[in-house]
Amino acid sequence: MISKKLKTITHVALIVIYLHGLEEIITGFYHNDSTMAFLGNYFNASASQFYWVSHVIWWVSLPILFIAVLKIKKLFWLMVVFGSVFFIEIHHVVKALFSMTYYPGMITAIIYPFIGFFYWRELINNFKKRKI
Repeated sequence: MISKKLKTITHVALIVIYLHGLEEIITGFYHNDSTMAFLGNYFNASASQFYWVSHVIWWVSLPILFIAVLKIKKLFWLMVVFGSVFFIEIHHVVKALFSMTYYPGMITAIIYPFIGFFYWRELINNFKKRKI
């Protein structure tokens, strides 16, 4: 079973993920990000089309997968996959530092390393205590 602390951290992370998505939408992230342009081109879609399809799937699946993890212990590995978001989203901050200007998604992305630290620490503790 997942500890109450890990559940709480995950709930906070979900809120930040949705706020981050809102920031990306408001600031037009998909217009500036080379990854969205590359992947959109790869799938024969515009950057905005690729952004919307991939992110809507992501946002809808997150709470569903979290509920599944709570009910089925064998899905623990999804918590590890979910934890990767704390590393991936750092690119917003890195790109802002390199350009020395605001980069879409940067403000909420600053929060990810802090949540990620507590998330991974608690996830590892849960694993060590065999709560998962």
